[in-house]
Amino acid sequence: MMILSKLLIAASMALPAAQAFTSPAAPVARLHQRENTLTVLSAETPTTEDAKEGQAIKEFLQENYPLFESTIFSKIPNVYASLKNEPFTIFCASDAVMVDIDQKRKLQISDPRNVEITEKLASYHFIPTGKVTRERLQREDWTVPKTADGVAALSIGGVLTAGGELRVGRSKSGGFMGFGAKEDGGVVIGNNDAKIVKSVNVGKEGIIHEVDALVAPDLIWRYFDQLRIPGF
Repeated sequence: MMILSKLLIAASMALPAAQAFTSPAAPVARLHQRENTLTVLSAETPTTEDAKEGQAIKEFLQENYPLFESTIFSKIPNVYASLKNEPFTIFCASDAVMVDIDQKRKLQISDPRNVEITEKLASYHFIPTGKVTRERLQREDWTVPKTADGVAALSIGGVLTAGGELRVGRSKSGGFMGFGAKEDGGVVIGNNDAKIVKSVNVGKEGIIHEVDALVAPDLIWRYFDQLRIPGF
């Protein structure tokens, strides 16, 4: 259990804001040079002003994304105390998304025996070291050739969250059975192609992106299955 925990929680760390992005061509090995775990969020005692900032963000999430806040985001240890008037980014799933989560997965998330995996799941929705705007995610790179369809490449290939790397891509719509879909100018996060529905600035230096799916990798659910031992 301890070995698995270390594998799952390892590498969530304090990177400069510029390192919140990854180049489309950046080697994956380089993307995982982090030096601490989620406990870094409680490294310092928040000031009164910091505490007010964290409380304001908490109240905003509880009012606008209550299911996501209570079920997922609040599971990150000391997450609100970590919001010290510095840039941050949160990817929030709407209540509609949370309601549609499979019942088995809901039980796995709420099971106290899966607390470390739930923390990992939640941490993929949080960038504690940089404000990543929608405009920045959609910025194009005109230094490389366009695709065969005449589409310019995005200037960043991914973002580094507290949980790990997530890819950034263009959203598509239309088509039939996965064929013929066209890029619609939007942006998606993660391998689930969670589309950013809207974005809002919060606090002094934060931004919240509402997404239409959880952004954490599907692989994480396998760990829930392994750790959930019926009858124990």
